[in-house]
Amino acid sequence: MGIAAGTAAAAPLVPACSRASATPPDPAEAQQVPRGKTTIDWWYSSVAAKDGGDLAPRLISAFRKRYPQISVNIIKAPASTDTQRSALSTQLAAGSASPDVYQGDITWAAQFGAASFALPVESLLDEEEWQRYPKALLTSLGYQGHRYAFPLYQDQPYLYYRRDLLHKHGLRVPRTWEELMRTAQRVQRAGDIKHGFVWQGNVYEGMTCNVTEILADAGGQALSPDGSRATFAGPAAERALGLMRDLVTSRVSPSAVSTFIEQNTIDDFSAGRSLFLRNWPYAWGVVANPDSSSVAGKVGAALRPGFEGREGGLGCLGGWCNYLNPHSRKLGAAAAFAKFIAQEGQMVLAEHGAQLPTTREALNSRWIRGSKNPVYALAPEMKLVARPTRNPSYPQVSKAIYTHANRVLTGVPVARAVADAQDQLTAALAGESL
Repeated sequence: MGIAAGTAAAAPLVPACSRASATPPDPAEAQQVPRGKTTIDWWYSSVAAKDGGDLAPRLISAFRKRYPQISVNIIKAPASTDTQRSALSTQLAAGSASPDVYQGDITWAAQFGAASFALPVESLLDEEEWQRYPKALLTSLGYQGHRYAFPLYQDQPYLYYRRDLLHKHGLRVPRTWEELMRTAQRVQRAGDIKHGFVWQGNVYEGMTCNVTEILADAGGQALSPDGSRATFAGPAAERALGLMRDLVTSRVSPSAVSTFIEQNTIDDFSAGRSLFLRNWPYAWGVVANPDSSSVAGKVGAALRPGFEGREGGLGCLGGWCNYLNPHSRKLGAAAAFAKFIAQEGQMVLAEHGAQLPTTREALNSRWIRGSKNPVYALAPEMKLVARPTRNPSYPQVSKAIYTHANRVLTGVPVARAVADAQDQLTAALAGESL
């Protein structure tokens, strides 16, 4: 799944304790792979396998074939992303040497890097190796000239649609937002569907993802590329939030979309109430499954539309990474493991995983390109857009975005919401509480 509700609302991280600043780790230690036997602790949430199980055993088995001297002990992380973040920040601020490697959200890089909770890792791979990953992913991992994590898997959104209803009306999959609205209204007027388009509009991180990609569709971004300035206000934001408002006022999207998270939208689409759905790759396994969906066998998936006159096929980047604990006493072994998962492990993910790998080679492998799951086959074609995470104040940045975008859905004028979001983003970057 792409987003855990409430992730962005967490409190900012505090800097690491004096122990960390007094003895800064030397990244060169992470280049030294131990020859003797050792065991590292991996703080691990989950990576889904295609067979419905967990991919961790396959990943660890593949790693140990390469490094038989290094064993991996899994520390099972809490289910909630916020709980994970809080627990990890407490341990790392206290200088704990465990876990050696921890799985974390892609949005944590700047926060954890600024707090000295994650080791800079850019020097542990050649730049040519880094360039195997999407540009948006590298942007998300960066802060002030450093990269703070190795990729594990990526997430990206798709437009799911009722193939049978489009065929009935002689309509194609819409390529622009304007076409999507016309298509939805035509099928709604015919009485064949209740809702035209459902998406995530609640006051939470999922709304930030929707705003980020629609804002990019319009040619805008919330922050400057280095994350230092608010750049939300302007025609692009007004066009993006204007689309969200128009979707509701035209009744293409129900007014209840202002309360929807991922599960609400999947439930609505699976019950046959909506024509189009915006959601993450895992949704295909629900909406196309006869055991969980009344529209199974009637569903298709496509890249997201764009605005008329602009390119489409953009999608907000989600995903999880492996971070290195700078206090680890086994940095060489920890780095070997995180690097393996980010490189050779991506082919294990492509062949056996139910989540998307991150390297060009894995995304273009026969397992992805030849998959019967259409979202996998489409994955290499998507143009990924990074959320404005390159600032330690990202939780407050996201809150400013999703709060004011949601207000538009409940009647606040677009221009006012854009101006208020710009002001709140500026305050967030200045360190003011929201």
